[in-house]
Amino acid sequence: MGLSNSPNAGSRSGIFSHPPRRGTAIVLSAVIFVIYCWYVYSGTGSDLYEWSKSFAPYSVRQYLGMSKRYLLQYGHTIFLFGLLVMSRYIFTSEEKLPLTGPVTNFITRYSTAIFLFHFPFLFFFAAVTNYDHTSVPQQLALLVATIVSSLVMGRLCFFLKPSFDRWQNRVLKRAEERFPRPAQVETSTTPLAITRSHSEFLNQIKVVAMICVVLGHFSFHRLTTMHIPGFDGAAPRFAVPTFFMISGYFLMLSIDRRKIGAVAMTCKRGLSLYYIIIPMLIVTVILDSFGFRANAELYDYSDYYIAEALRRPYTPFQISIASISSLLYLNESWWFTMIALESENGGMRAFSNDPFWFMCYLIAFSIILIAFRLVPTPRRYLVLVFWIVVFGIPILMLAPLFCGLAGLHNSQAMGGLECVRYLDLAGAGACLCPAFSCGWLRA
Repeated sequence: MGLSNSPNAGSRSGIFSHPPRRGTAIVLSAVIFVIYCWYVYSGTGSDLYEWSKSFAPYSVRQYLGMSKRYLLQYGHTIFLFGLLVMSRYIFTSEEKLPLTGPVTNFITRYSTAIFLFHFPFLFFFAAVTNYDHTSVPQQLALLVATIVSSLVMGRLCFFLKPSFDRWQNRVLKRAEERFPRPAQVETSTTPLAITRSHSEFLNQIKVVAMICVVLGHFSFHRLTTMHIPGFDGAAPRFAVPTFFMISGYFLMLSIDRRKIGAVAMTCKRGLSLYYIIIPMLIVTVILDSFGFRANAELYDYSDYYIAEALRRPYTPFQISIASISSLLYLNESWWFTMIALESENGGMRAFSNDPFWFMCYLIAFSIILIAFRLVPTPRRYLVLVFWIVVFGIPILMLAPLFCGLAGLHNSQAMGGLECVRYLDLAGAGACLCPAFSCGWLRA
C-alpha cells in the first residue's frame, strides 16, 4: 500500500475545514472511548436490540437474516466511526508502531485464514473427540487445535496463492480490455494518502477484531463453560462494524490507486481470496462428513439461518449448489431466505462454516462502493437496482457500516459532495430498516 509523508498529502482535510491537532484528536478519542465503554457496560445496546424486536414479530424479523440486529450494530458504529476518524489525526508518522514486529506481522498475514477456517475445525474437533465442554484442559486443547489447524491450512493456501494469482491476473486483464475505466469517471489528481503508522494501526485493529470473533465462537455454550469477560456465546459487538468500516476504507484506497474499471475491480475484489475460499470449502465438506456422523446434535443450532438439508450428509447436488453460491458470495441473498429453502428460516451457507456470511456481506457492499465510484451516471443507479434485486434490502440495511468511512475517505480528495453521496447511500439503507422491520415491505 502506498505511503505518504502526512495524512493530508495529496488531499483535502476531509470533513474538517481545520483538521484537529494530534493532541486534540487524542483527547477527543479518549472522551469517545469513555462514553463508548459506558454504552457497552450499561447494556444500552442490548436494550436497543430488544426494543427493535417490538417493531415486528419474529415471523417477520427472521427474514432480515444477520441484519435483524441493525440497531445493535448502529449503536456501536457511532462510537467506532468517531474513533477511527480520530485515528487518522493521531497516527501521522511514517515510523512503524511499537507493537509492529514478526509476531504481529505473522498474525496479520494469517488472520484471514484463521477467520475462514476456524469454525469448521472448532466443531469438527468437538464432534469427533469425547469432548467435555466442562473440562478446562479440554477447552484449551480445543482452542489450540483449532488455531494450529487453521494456521496449517493458511500455510497451504499461501503455497497455492501464486497459481491463483496468475489466473486472477489473466481474468483482470481480459476484464480491463473489454470494460476499461470510463474517462468521465472522477478520479483524484494524486493517490489519497495514508501513513505507515495509520495503516499498521488499522490492520492491527482488524486483527484484534478477528481474534474477538474466534473467541466469540469458542464461547458458544455448547463448546465451553469458561467465562471470558465480554464474551457470552458471541463475539463482542464492536468486531463486525470495525471489520466493515476498515475494509471499506481500504477498498476506497485501492480504487483510487489502481486505475482500472468497475468490472476489473469487482473481479479483483471477489477473486482475491479464492486461494483461501476454495480450499476452505473443500476442507469444510470433508470435516462435516466426519463431524456429522460423530455428533450431529452438536451442529444442530436452530438460531442460525441455515438450510435443514445442510445439517445432514451432503449430496453431490447440495455440495455443488452451496459451493457455487459461496463462490459467487450469494449465500445471504434474500432469495434463499424468501423461498425458505427447506427450513423455517431459510438461507444458504458455506456448509457448517456459518461465519462466511461476513464475506458475502463484504463483497456485496464492495460492489455498491465500486459502482458509485467507477460507474458513470445513470448506469450506476441501474447497477444499484440490479444489486437490490440480487442481494436484497436486508443486506442494504447494514450498508452504513461499510460505506460511511469510505465516503469520508473519498471526501479527502474530492471534497464534501462526494462524501455526501456515499453517506446518502448509507442513509438510504438505514432508513429502510424500520420499514422492513415493521413488515411494510413484506405486507
